[in-house]
Amino acid sequence: MLDISPGAILSLLATVFVGVVFILMLNETISLGKGQAPLTNLIRSLVRAYPRFSYVVAVVIGMLLGHLFWP
Repeated sequence: MLDISPGAILSLLATVFVGVVFILMLNETISLGKGQAPLTNLIRSLVRAYPRFSYVVAVVIGMLLGHLFWP
């Protein structure tokens, strides 16, 4: 049977986070080489335009991690 542990979920979240960061860095490198605006500028403007949504995402991630690792 498939056993999903908190460590497995944390590992999956960390892998996804590292993958997203890698793709953003690759996009920024390519964009700056071509003289275009990188995708991180769009993300930064969205976070500034919708601070409540950013806060909700941060709270949900914190609740998930707190739920998995609170003794």
